Amino acid sequence: MKEKESVAGGCACGAIRLGFIAPTIFNAACHCRACQYTSGGGPAYLIGARKDQFRVTKGSPVQFMTMSDANNAVTRAFCDKCGTHLYSWSDETPEQLSIKVGCLDDPYPFRPRLHLWTSEAQRWHKRHWFTRRFPKNAPSRFERSPGPQSGRQNSR
Repeated sequence: MKEKESVAGGCACGAIRLGFIAPTIFNAACHCRACQYTSGGGPAYLIGARKDQFRVTKGSPVQFMTMSDANNAVTRAFCDKCGTHLYSWSDETPEQLSIKVGCLDDPYPFRPRLHLWTSEAQRWHKRHWFTRRFPKNAPSRFERSPGPQSGRQNSR
């Protein structure tokens, strides 16, 4: 994604629309069990966006909150009509959101730069495909790597 690019997306039924302004904070695949539940078994593919650059432009997503292993509240937003998971955020990093790549109108530019929580990845997942990988969250030095498609995900 380019600098200052407007990115749009929404749920499968069209009841909810959202948008944000690139650059992104991170592009990641999270393999934690919580993300496996929301993705149907594999990793969740996520783009990090700044909360102040994000808007829900149509509808009102439903929210579901859980506690992470680090005892941080993690809130996930989804459509109550079709069940599409849209985005999430953590109390650990309140200034950013993790947007699900599958809800973007054009997910093509996405490429995961980090694989997180690989310690919980399914055994059948081809680990040699992983780029940078971490058994849990990435260290903070990876939060903003060069280029608009890098960084980390803190949903766990």
